[in-house]
Order: sequence, then structure tokens, then C-alpha cells
Amino acid sequence: MLPHQFELLSDTTTKIIGLCSGYGGGKTWSAARKAVHLAILNPGVDGIITEPTFPLLTQVMFPELKSALEFFNVQYKFNKVESIFYCNINGHETRIICGSMENYERLIGINAAWCICDEFDTSKTEVAYNAYVKLLGRLRKGNVRQMVIVSTPEGFRAMHKIFVLEKDDSKKLIQARTQDNKYLPVDYIETLRSQYPQNLLQAYLEGKFVNLTSGTVYSSYDRVKCDSNETIQQGEPLYIGCDFNVTKQAATVYVKRGEVWHAVDELVDMYDTPDMVRTIKNKYAKHVIYVYPDASGGSRKTVDASISDIALLQQAKFIVKANKRNPAVKDRILATNAALDKGLVKINSKKCPIVSQCLEQQAYNKNGEPDKSSDNDHQNDATTYPIAFEMPIIKPVANLNVKFAM
Repeated sequence: MLPHQFELLSDTTTKIIGLCSGYGGGKTWSAARKAVHLAILNPGVDGIITEPTFPLLTQVMFPELKSALEFFNVQYKFNKVESIFYCNINGHETRIICGSMENYERLIGINAAWCICDEFDTSKTEVAYNAYVKLLGRLRKGNVRQMVIVSTPEGFRAMHKIFVLEKDDSKKLIQARTQDNKYLPVDYIETLRSQYPQNLLQAYLEGKFVNLTSGTVYSSYDRVKCDSNETIQQGEPLYIGCDFNVTKQAATVYVKRGEVWHAVDELVDMYDTPDMVRTIKNKYAKHVIYVYPDASGGSRKTVDASISDIALLQQAKFIVKANKRNPAVKDRILATNAALDKGLVKINSKKCPIVSQCLEQQAYNKNGEPDKSSDNDHQNDATTYPIAFEMPIIKPVANLNVKFAM
């Protein structure tokens, strides 16, 4: 077995375990043998295995399960109508119940020891996540109760939500690369490279969660590389970027450690500017507050037609840091990517889950502009205003005949 396959099959203690790999990583081979292994460990108790659709069960999983059962010398009878493998495990009838994940509700009347979902992320995100929740609730019997999720990463979908956004001690994610499989044909990887753009190769060769619909705006943000463990310390100054939107006010709170800015808290979906002012005052009463707002807030009025948003911040005795106008959006994005790449900006993803999620997921639309349809833009704007103000990109002067630039 390959190392990632061995790790999946040998782990019988993690409650929820995932295997995420590129094409050709041996995922379905692993899923079928994990199913038989769990059946052996739970004699007389049902287990469940799913594919996104019934045709995938018949074309992919049924043949692989038969091969795995024969490899383990397990006697079985397959009922094609029921899609159930009736196995003899130490004299106990042990069922491996097969179903399509799109029809997961047909499986929720079962009391099982284990469940394996193959090619999990190729289902619609809502279907996959709801199936995961419902099927996890069926694991009520047996010696080894385990939920196993196997898939090629398909962007920021259900698998990313379960193992990254909702990560806890009950879960483990194994990630593998296509090139880890030494048994592939010699031209397999080069064929993939010739067919797919770079962002797809990161998913389909490297087994990484990346945006597959278009390029991500903040491409330098890496959840691991840019992570921070810093938190707010008593009495220290706070630097807060804020974006003005009625019912969608957003703010990102930074602290400074030397030259490095650390995002350590977030304020999400506040109603309006007065609501944001009250929240900041109540939550950070003993701190000096620097605010980096949307510069257009000098004329924008989200509440009182006679008072601008920036004026409200100044009345609250916050120190407002804003130029007369916002920099070009592309310059703000460039400054943020440069700061992330240089390690000058870090994100505490535990304290700022929405900040992390938005930086990861905002893509460009068909016009090449940052997409605003998925509501990732408000928090990203709040996160990046302080960076653009404090760490702007200094453009070089093209005219080499002058001695200095004004």
C-alpha cells in the first residue's frame, strides 16, 4: 500500500477521517478495502458505503468491493436488487449496504457501525453535507464506529467545510498527491499537466482545496503559511479595518507584533455604522482604537442623512486613518498579496474564521473584477483597507532622466 492508503486503513480510532488526493491516488481502492476492514472489525453490524450516484456504484464501487472481499477471503453473496453485500464474518451475517448519496434519506433508517462516502465532493455541496450529518447520526452500534470520507478536492465544498472550517479533535484529514502513487503510468502526470490550468492542477495533482471556478483574488493567502496564534493583549492599541454596508457592516481587528500585523478578531454582519461603533466601544473599551475605513464613507451616509460614516467614527473618539479617496482596487489587492507573501500580515484563523474563509474563496468574475455575488467582498474589504493604507505598493518611476520623483 501507499503511505496514505496505509494511514487510512490502519486508523481505527479517529471518529471522522478523510482521504483527499488528486486523480490516480488510489482513493476508491482504499475506500473498498477500508469498508471490508471495518466490516471485519464489526461482525454482525451493518455498514454503509455510498457513491454520489447509483451508476457510479455499479461501474466503480461494486467491482472494487468484490475484489476487496475476495482479497480478504470473506465469503459473501451480493443482492443486486437491494444493492447489499451479505458477508459472513466469523459466522455472523454482516451487511455492506450500498446507496447513492443523492438519495441518502433512504439510508437513514439503518443502525450502522461505519459509513464510507466515496467521491464525496463531486456531489452538490448541500447534498453532500446533509448526507454527512444524517449518516453520521446512524453510527450507533459496533466495536469500531467510524465515518470515512474519500474524494478528489472540488474547491471549497463540503469536504473543506468538514475538515477545515469545522476542524476539531474528532477529525483527521489525510492529503495525498497524484505523484505519491508510484504505480501510475509514466506519462499520467504529464498528460494531466497538458490538459488542466494551474489552479485545477493544484486540486487534481496536489490534492489541495483551491477555487476551481476562476482565479482567487487573494492568491497569496495560505491558511497554514499565514496562520497566527496571536491574540489581543490587555490595553494594547487595536487597528481596525471597516467596510460600510447597511446590514452587512464588517470589521477586522489587527494587533502589531514588530513589523507584522496579526488579524485577531472579526466583527461580522453588523447592522449599520452606529451599531459598529457601539460594538467596538463595548468590546474594546480599554484599548486605543485606530480605524481604517472605506474612504468613501466621508460622503456615504448609512443612517443619518446629515452625518457621514467617517464623522460617526470621529465622534466616537476613534483615530481615523484614511486618505481622501480609496486606492484602486487592483492596487489594494496587490498590496495585500505582497504583504501576505512577505509574512507581514498573518491571520488567526481560529479567531477570524470568516476572514480566512473570505480570503480563500473570493474569486474574479467573468469581467476580471473581484466577485461580489458570494458575499465574500465585505469582510475582505475590511481586512485589506489597513494593509493598503500602511503597506501600499510603491510603483517605480518610468522616466529615468529625473533625479527624484515628487
